[in-house]
Amino acid sequence: MAQRSSRSPRGESKATGDRRPEPATRSSKTRPVPRRQPTVARKRSGLAPAAVLATTTVVLAVLVILLVSVFATSPSAAAAYGTMPAPASITKAISHVPAAAFSRAGSAATSSGPYAGGITVLHSQSPLSEDHKPLIVYVGANWCPYCAATRWPLAVALSRFGTFKGLELTQSSLTDDPSAINSLSFYGSTYASRYLGFLPTEQCSDMPASGSTKAAAECNGYTPLQPLSLTAARVFDKYDFAPYVPASSAGGIPFIAFANAYVEKGALIDPSIISAMTHLAIAKSLAKPTGSPGRTILAAANDYTAAICKLTGNRPGKVCQMPAVAQAGAQLP
Repeated sequence: MAQRSSRSPRGESKATGDRRPEPATRSSKTRPVPRRQPTVARKRSGLAPAAVLATTTVVLAVLVILLVSVFATSPSAAAAYGTMPAPASITKAISHVPAAAFSRAGSAATSSGPYAGGITVLHSQSPLSEDHKPLIVYVGANWCPYCAATRWPLAVALSRFGTFKGLELTQSSLTDDPSAINSLSFYGSTYASRYLGFLPTEQCSDMPASGSTKAAAECNGYTPLQPLSLTAARVFDKYDFAPYVPASSAGGIPFIAFANAYVEKGALIDPSIISAMTHLAIAKSLAKPTGSPGRTILAAANDYTAAICKLTGNRPGKVCQMPAVAQAGAQLP
């Protein structure tokens, strides 16, 4: 099973905490307190909120150096939010994964690992659509390490049905555990597909806020980035709370709802598997998934793909009829 922690106030478009996989229970408190084990709690930032704000200047300086060295920042980079445009080498690796690689990866839903089985069915719910196509709703934050891990397989899966433009590179919090997970960000991106719609929200940046405001506090001390739309808020406020998820993990992120038919209970993969890896190294691992992280990412992507195929009437056939996808679909509840 997957674990998540922290919550966002019901009925409000607030920033949320971090949802992390764990084989036992989940927990949350009013202030985000993620847990790796049922009995061991850790502050998300490793510091009290006041300390996070007090060290803003130092963290900003470190992050700027990191961004320059890792991303080779250009003058046009969106440095204010700790992101920059994803280069073609990475977007191509995501959108052109070989069919044989997906087949070798198999399905996370059939694995015996502790992070399997994070997708559950929503019974008797009204379908959610946009322009007569099923709509997938994602809620996350750039600072969140489990969101960082989730975006890789989600972007890979969605790229099998459509095309992204404007994907960004980002890095999760430098003070979380695990820290500095290199990832994509959906902030500012667009997605076009003849089969489905995608509504992503990155609620908070990965840059510490410059002042102590309510909005910054709700973002764990990071700069607020993107509010939930009315549609996203409606879906999040309903399906990220009991009875659809345990009350103890209500409001956690990452959150994914598949057209009100399925919901992900927690991250399918552990971000520690891509810790200390560059964006390019993670992307390159997708072509030859003989081990982690490529195999783990593609297995989770097959699970997401299977859920999407249920929504699209198994279209396109060349994707939905692949044995690995069919295997993952058979494991969906």
